[in-house]
Amino acid sequence: MAIFSLRLQRITLYSLIALMVILVYQIYNHGDQLVKKQNERRDGDLTKNLQSNNVRSNMKEAVTEQPKEPAKRRESRKPDRAPPLLQKEVKRLKSRINTKDELIERLTAQLEKEKTQAETFKQEVGNLKVQNAELLAEVESNSIGENSGKMSDQTPAPAKDFSTNMKTSAKVTDIQVSERIQFQSFAKTHLFELSPRRKPKEYIFHGQNVNTRRVKSGERHLLDAQDIAVDFINKNTSYHVTRDNVVDGVYRIDINTGIDYELYFKDPATNKFITARLIRPLGLIQPVAIPDNSKKPNELINLILPLSGRLERFQQFVDMFVEVCIKTDKNVFLTVVLYGASDFNHVKTTLKDLEATYGFKKYQLIMRDKPFSRGRALHDGVMYWSGSPSNVLMFFCDVDITFRPDFLRRCRMYTRRKKKVYYPMVFSLFNPKNVYEDGNIPLPAEQLKVERTHGFWREYGFGMTCQYRADYLRVGGFDLNIEGWGSEDLGLYQRYLQQANTRIIRAPDRDLFHHFHDKKCDPNLTRRTVSIMPWI
Repeated sequence: MAIFSLRLQRITLYSLIALMVILVYQIYNHGDQLVKKQNERRDGDLTKNLQSNNVRSNMKEAVTEQPKEPAKRRESRKPDRAPPLLQKEVKRLKSRINTKDELIERLTAQLEKEKTQAETFKQEVGNLKVQNAELLAEVESNSIGENSGKMSDQTPAPAKDFSTNMKTSAKVTDIQVSERIQFQSFAKTHLFELSPRRKPKEYIFHGQNVNTRRVKSGERHLLDAQDIAVDFINKNTSYHVTRDNVVDGVYRIDINTGIDYELYFKDPATNKFITARLIRPLGLIQPVAIPDNSKKPNELINLILPLSGRLERFQQFVDMFVEVCIKTDKNVFLTVVLYGASDFNHVKTTLKDLEATYGFKKYQLIMRDKPFSRGRALHDGVMYWSGSPSNVLMFFCDVDITFRPDFLRRCRMYTRRKKKVYYPMVFSLFNPKNVYEDGNIPLPAEQLKVERTHGFWREYGFGMTCQYRADYLRVGGFDLNIEGWGSEDLGLYQRYLQQANTRIIRAPDRDLFHHFHDKKCDPNLTRRTVSIMPWI
């Protein structure tokens, strides 16, 4: 029993030792694997940390080396991040804008087409007017009278030497020209015509160089007339002039008689104006009368101005009057005939300011508190004249008119007591809003340009005229039964046409302008009155 228990103890001891060996082995083997895994994990974490540090350093370098992204690029990416609804709305708006642009292009093209058609119609109307005027001139010329008819049937006389027998008579020839035929106006270098086929202001030379320029073939007769007039004046008067002393000229063509010229020279020695009249009877040019130097260059002019309302425009007229008449010409009397008692104080104050500022006392204000009548207003201005001379030279004007100093010179030169009246053709300016489409409208004084793009000659306007007071009364004056704006000026012009010995200078004046303004026709005007007053 004791032996058995000893053996059992040994077996148990050996078993425990074996178990301890196995346990130690297992513990050693498992711990080695744990250490390896821990080392591998530590190595992996270290690698990741190194990589992340490299990435961060690279990003910092990229940020420091590369510029910031432009704001426009960031803005351009915003629509990409916009909601689909917003993108759809933007597309819809773009489509509407494109549709609107297409509509504008179509309307612009249609407008240009209509403008072209309108210009074509205007040219056709202008051509018809010219043909009508030519036919009327031909009819009138055929009815001039027996003397004119005889002259047209005769063969033109050969050229004469005007150096002899020219001083014996002031009237060299008896050729008559119908006063219904209008004049064309010219200067030393330019021609001012009514023809719609030509510019309102035409240069008569080819080229600008004085030494090399050539005269246009159609205008050669103007230089011929100047040469004949120069020779005629130098041989028959004590004056000595050249072609350079020409200041103005007018001419007209009568198909039965020839070309009727009237030239105006300024003598360089005395500063006097000399008038020479010539006739070219379908052949050589020949003088008509001895040169006239009776006109005074500073003769007093009574400017008669009807006024009804239009106070703003009246102030602009006064500003122009100051520059042209008070500061430059210095010999113009202003007669204002005012209709409307409510404006009396304003107009009177304006005229008093002229007296206080410039010492200008050559004016009078006539008040009429009744319905406006242009003919009556001008007639009152004529009758209320009490200054000296009694037979004063008058200029019938309107508040929408602007003129330059050279017009006043023509007003004096183109008139003569009992002999000659001046009916200038006004250059009517277009609406400045249409002329200056960019919106930069210059001052009124800078708009005065005789060009096709700026206006046209008022061929059918007879309201502006220069004539002597006695001549106005002699022919009967205006029809005082016409109310408002009517045909009173045309009636006066026709009375002068009936005067056998009165010469009418009817020509374009390059220094007389009519400013554009809106027009409202009186509904009470008769059909006949409207048909003969398209110039108002």
